[in-house]
Amino acid sequence: SVQPTMSTTALAAPIGATLALVVAYKVKFTSTLFSYHPTLLSLGWLAITPYAVHMVRESKKADKEAKVQKVQIHSVVNWISYAAAAGGLFAIYRNKELMAASKGQIAKHLVSPHGKSGAVATLLATLSLGIAVKNASTAKEPTLWKSKLHRVLGAMSYVVAGMSILGVVNGPWGKRSLGEGGQKAFSAAVVLCQALVAAPAVGLA
Repeated sequence: SVQPTMSTTALAAPIGATLALVVAYKVKFTSTLFSYHPTLLSLGWLAITPYAVHMVRESKKADKEAKVQKVQIHSVVNWISYAAAAGGLFAIYRNKELMAASKGQIAKHLVSPHGKSGAVATLLATLSLGIAVKNASTAKEPTLWKSKLHRVLGAMSYVVAGMSILGVVNGPWGKRSLGEGGQKAFSAAVVLCQALVAAPAVGLA
């Protein structure tokens, strides 16, 4: 595969950050418990993860000292992204529990395609991070190990998360909050980020 240029790999992060800001604005972040769900997940998946991936790709063309530093940054940023996603998931879980309790009902989780795809994305990301923890703790040089499975699982989690986001953007919320033109523009930007981040990880770019 062809090693992506710095400009290409770096492009997804600012695009994703812009999308996350749009989401935060549209859901009026901090105004409700629910608003933490789309904001934190958008921040984690769309803005932070691309930067983490960018750093590990940049490490491939660096000398050993710089490589170690970039891989360490990749690791820390990935954990921040995972923490943001976890916060977003907890927010929607707690929000549903509180809403159901207020009506004397039992909350139902993971019943929609959006919820199920989000759960799959989280599972894939957890598996990828688990492999990273295992390899980092057993390798002779904790920051210089390689794992195709870790890379592919991470790419898959990013793609599935993007599909989950696209489902919401192209549903009632997207139509109401973004309008038809906004839905198309937002969707195109998400797909572009998917291609920039995931394709090189599985050897397609």
